[in-house]
Amino acid sequence: MITVDMIKAIKVTFLKPFFEDDFVERGMQAWLTKVAWCNQKELYELYFDFSDFEEENKKYFTCTYYPNIHTTELEQKTGRTLFTAIEAGMYHPKQCFYWSTKDGMRNDSEFATKITEYIIED
Repeated sequence: MITVDMIKAIKVTFLKPFFEDDFVERGMQAWLTKVAWCNQKELYELYFDFSDFEEENKKYFTCTYYPNIHTTELEQKTGRTLFTAIEAGMYHPKQCFYWSTKDGMRNDSEFATKITEYIIED
């Protein structure tokens, strides 16, 4: 079960990204390594490690990133105008995502209920 202040990593599958511009796509897998409440930011911090699932997750990356310094050469070679998070340098195998309650206050029961809209435990 996904809980706050967890101490054991669990394998999860993403149902949708936490934010519109996250690189995560439905079906991607990762280890959820930590969930913690951050008083300073008034939100939950969820730490993921995608390292063990990189090969499998590659099929889920979509071209949604605009050209940047990481894509210059590829853009010139292919003429493409959109790139994957990997190509655009936006993917990192260890990533922290944030989630907040409606009122910005800590509510672990709301977290436990709502987080299942984004990730499920495998």
